[in-house]
Amino acid sequence: MLLVYVDTGGMLKEVAALEAAGLLKTHYFPFEQRNRRVKTFVPGSGATWRQSNLSWKEAPGTWNDYKSSALFEPLRKLLGAQVDAQHLDSAAKAGCSVFLTSDKTDIWSKRDAIQALANIRVLHMPSELARLRQLVESGVNPDLPTE
Repeated sequence: MLLVYVDTGGMLKEVAALEAAGLLKTHYFPFEQRNRRVKTFVPGSGATWRQSNLSWKEAPGTWNDYKSSALFEPLRKLLGAQVDAQHLDSAAKAGCSVFLTSDKTDIWSKRDAIQALANIRVLHMPSELARLRQLVESGVNPDLPTE
């Protein structure tokens, strides 16, 4: 099953349908706001309680799980924005191989560098929804080049 991290604007009803069909599993940490379509929360990399939009009961893991990984600082330097690096580091820590975003300027435009650094394929939603379907339906390991 494909493990997919969805940032705030990357979750579409079509992605939810793929998840409902058992073809992928979405993950998320609500740094900026809640996305009610994503059901699985992961510990947010370097998250503060103020950033979290979760109740104590909903918060996954322990506070130790919220520590940033060694990837965080290189991601922050690449992206410039702390919260974007937090989302990507959270995805890496959760074992996700695909990252869905609606942010073409700050994240998607750096997709090749992100994949080289974190081994996560970044797809823009909705423009690359067909590419996500191809990955899911073909069973291709998204970490391997397909072109």
